[in-house]
Order: sequence, then structure tokens, then C-alpha cells
Amino acid sequence: MQPVSDGGGSEHALIAMVGQLTADGWECHVVLPGPARLASEYAAAGATLHHLAMPNLTTSGGGGRWARFAVMWPLTVSRLARLARQLDVTVLHSNSLHSWYGWAAAALLRRPHVWHAREIVFQSRAALGIERFLARHFAVRVIAISQAVAAQLHPANVVVIFDEADPARFGPGRAGRFRAAAGVGDPVPLAGSVARLDTWKGFDLLFDAWPAVRRGRPDAELVVAGAAVAGKEDYAAHLRDRAESLPGVHWLGPRSDVAELMADLDVFVQVSTEPEPFGLVVVEALTSGVPVVAGAEGGPLETLGPEAARATTPQGRLVPAGEPAALAEALIGLLPPRSSTAARRARPRLRDATAGRFAPLFDEVAQGLAAASR
Repeated sequence: MQPVSDGGGSEHALIAMVGQLTADGWECHVVLPGPARLASEYAAAGATLHHLAMPNLTTSGGGGRWARFAVMWPLTVSRLARLARQLDVTVLHSNSLHSWYGWAAAALLRRPHVWHAREIVFQSRAALGIERFLARHFAVRVIAISQAVAAQLHPANVVVIFDEADPARFGPGRAGRFRAAAGVGDPVPLAGSVARLDTWKGFDLLFDAWPAVRRGRPDAELVVAGAAVAGKEDYAAHLRDRAESLPGVHWLGPRSDVAELMADLDVFVQVSTEPEPFGLVVVEALTSGVPVVAGAEGGPLETLGPEAARATTPQGRLVPAGEPAALAEALIGLLPPRSSTAARRARPRLRDATAGRFAPLFDEVAQGLAAASR
């Protein structure tokens, strides 16, 4: 069960997991709340797609959305259980802590449930309490994408498996394809940020820091790419207006060429104002050979290591969230004197970690079901 179909990091990570599972002999069906933006990627991974209305939990939209969720919840669980029964599924998997349908459908069918925890829940203590309880008692295994995510859950059934960038998709060799199309000169020192446009992703902080970056590096430019989170369209419009008022900033909107964009950057920046659960875009940048400026908490602290909070390392620099001066200083320090396609292509990858294998975990869960049946 994938609760949103927005092409974000969680969806790309799900597709990577599905690709692993199908290669290891599993048949994978993915249930989405609407048309798939990444339909071709799902098909390439071997997934069969199904659409089912699944109102999602959100702090946006007021009480009406919560009321709709409450009214629709039992009907959605029933429909999901019916579909799972028709498919004769072995394991149900929920790809977000905020997806509250899979555990109930699995309980109705008496099938094991694997819950993927991809969030640090800072919006609501009540929601965290409910999700901690449900994950402990209604999941055979909980997959946490970082130690920071695991720390908020009961440890009894939690395993940490990091997501990783696809090295066949992300790499320094893709440099030289993006800049010309985006109107950025080849020698220009270029910073960039890619994320869903949400209030906690730190874009306002980046724009606050940008004038200081330009004072230190008048030749530097910045590209910003991403699609608005549902319900945050007004905020995305506010960001676009700010970007267009700043010198050297290119507002790109949603992009499908993120791998090419990453490879043509000199620095990637994503300093979220709340702890980032993992930061798949951070490892995508590192896999592309691009150093990173990120917040010194959550997943990036694990990815870059605590030494990056004390000094600049080859992987980049960690800075305190909410401090535009520190962000500007880190960006200025990492931007090269001059960029070039040849230099960007010659960079080494800054992360070569092997992606965790998911099939052994799902095989173990399936074997436990078979043993229980016997």
C-alpha cells in the first residue's frame, strides 16, 4: 500500500524494493490512491498496479479531511481486504507509518503485515502514540529507514534497512546533460535543491541564505526543483515568487531528469527545519559525486557522519537547522572556483553503499505464516 502517488522519495524507494523482490521471485502488487505518476517505473520494476481511494492523514485541509478519513476508513479497509483476498497475498506491506489501512486489512485476513516506517513524526504526539502502538502490535516486522526513525518506535520488531540510490541511474557520468537545457552555463558554480515542496523542507531558509551566498560568490547560481505536496499549493506559489525575486535562482518545478540534474550540480543542499527521516535525495547526490549541505540531525547525521557537523568533509557539511548564516557559509565553502563538465564527470562517487536486501525479511515472514498454518 502506497498512500500517495506524488513521485516523491518514498515512492522511488518502494519501486527499488519492488524491483529487488520481483528479481528474487516475489510477485508484487502495489495499491495506489490514484493514477501513478511513476507508472513506467513501476512497470519496469515488475509491479502490477491497482487503484483504490485511500484518504491520507494530513495536518493540511482542516477538520473536513479528518472527517472524510474517519468515514472512509472502514470502507477502504474492507475494499483493501477484498482485493488482497482475491490476489491471495502472502504478506501485506504498508509504505508509510501514516498509512493506517494495511494493518487492519491484514488483521481481517489473518495475514502478516510488514510496516515501513519512513517518517519522524513531529506533527502530533497523539499520532506518534497511535502509530507506535499499531506498529508494535499489528506488524510482524517494522522496517525503519534510519536509526533516527527506529528510535521513536518500540524496538521489539524493528529492523533498520537503509534506502540507497540506484548506481545505474545516479552517477557522475551523467554530467553535461542538464545545464544547457536549464539555461545554466557550464563553468557556473551551481548549487541545487530537489524535494517535495512542503513547509518543513527548508526552502525558505535556503532563500534567506541566498543573498549572503551571492555576496560571497556573485557568480553562483541555484536551481530548485520539486512538486507541491497536496494541500500546499499556496505555499509552493509563495516559494516560486520568492525564487523569481532572487538573483541567480532558477525555479524548475517538477522534474523527471533528477539524475542528470544531480550530476550537473557542484553542491546539493537540503536543510530541513525538522529532522529528516533519511533523505534519499542526499544519498542520490552523494552517489552522483556531489557534496551535500544538510541539517545536523536525523538521517543526514547518519549518512554524512557526525564529523561533518564539526568540519567540512569530502561528503559535505552538516549545519544547524534555522541558521541561514551557517548555511550560506557552508555553501560558499563547498562551491568550486569554477565548474566544468569534465571536472564533474571525473568526480568519484561519494557513497557506494550496497542497498539492503528485502527478500530475506519477506521470506522469513512468509515462512512464519506457513509454519503457523501447519
